[in-house]
Amino acid sequence: MVNSPIIDFFRVVRLPNLLVVALTQVLVYYRIILPALAAENVANALSYWKFTELCIVTLMITASGYLINDLRDVRVDEINRPGTNPVSRLGASMVMWFYAVSLLGGFLVSLLLAFRLDQRALLWIFPVAFIVLTLYSSVLKRIPFLGNFIVATYCAAVPGILILAERNALNELLLKNPELGANTLRISVLFMVFAFVATLLRELVKDLEDIRGDREIGRRTLPVLLGVSASRRLAVVLGVMVLIAILSPVFLGWPAFMHPPMMVCIGLLLLTLVWIIVQIARAKAKVDYHRLSTHLKLFLLGGLGLLIFF
Repeated sequence: MVNSPIIDFFRVVRLPNLLVVALTQVLVYYRIILPALAAENVANALSYWKFTELCIVTLMITASGYLINDLRDVRVDEINRPGTNPVSRLGASMVMWFYAVSLLGGFLVSLLLAFRLDQRALLWIFPVAFIVLTLYSSVLKRIPFLGNFIVATYCAAVPGILILAERNALNELLLKNPELGANTLRISVLFMVFAFVATLLRELVKDLEDIRGDREIGRRTLPVLLGVSASRRLAVVLGVMVLIAILSPVFLGWPAFMHPPMMVCIGLLLLTLVWIIVQIARAKAKVDYHRLSTHLKLFLLGGLGLLIFF
């Protein structure tokens, strides 16, 4: 495997994950929220550059979370995935420098955005996210389920912050066209629920993969506490919950989900998810959970396909 400082930097900030975060916000905003506002001539708060600033803030927060997490996970990664943590190659001081830059840069951009939008309430988002992610990496991830819950909540908040930023415009939309406004909100919330439960499932699968290292350093994850069999059954239950989240708009007859391209995308996601659930039930070894974790990441990416067909 070829290693270089640039490649290691991309690994430590999880560049593919950052691109998915950016794509999520682009699709939710430009495929769901903005078209609904434009349909009723409601002025949006986020211009192109303001949306870009919001996206940069989200990426900075996400990158800082990855950086501090890798800094604190050097020991456990050497047990679970030897040689994969880029901190050992880049050096802890270099990664700390990246971390400081991401924090300072994110805070300055969030400050600029809050004043440009004249929404002072947005000023608390960056400090709160930073504090929570720092506590997660140092304390909360050691608490059974709570660490997984925080990661899943953050993933759901990636599209959710757009609703917060456009809350005044969405309130106006609800007054002008209650049906369109309600549909816009419930589709956005449904996608947040999908992101939350699917991420919770992937985090549990990752804990099953990392049970050896977590047990050795004293982390009390669900697989360590409940055992592999019980945790695997819980993962199956979470998989069924994701299944329900995908099917619910079809059962409820939401028009946006009834178009043929959307139905095809939903069908492919369902088939993939059923296969993943079956594989979870059959998984035995670390390599099985590693493969499932990768498949779940691709499944989450595939979920963005739903937004393309709105």
